[in-house]
Amino acid sequence: MNLQIDDYSPYPGFYDLRDFTLPKKLFKKLWRVQDMLAHMRDRAEYFKKWHPGQWERAKELSGQYQQRLFKYKEEPHDPKKST
Repeated sequence: MNLQIDDYSPYPGFYDLRDFTLPKKLFKKLWRVQDMLAHMRDRAEYFKKWHPGQWERAKELSGQYQQRLFKYKEEPHDPKKST
């Protein structure tokens, strides 16, 4: 997946990665994690019933994702500025 930062749009319920002073490489990694977590959240009942181990791992990953994200300064996103 060739991610272009200019194409990024935050998932509902997730932090906007553009609001943090992230290096581009980390931005793309966290975007991939966000994508995976959003996918699992949208199918939560399925994962809880049929793949509870993966659901538990996703919850752990979500915590790690937030810890990593919060290490960076939050600044309100200015759509006029390029990321």
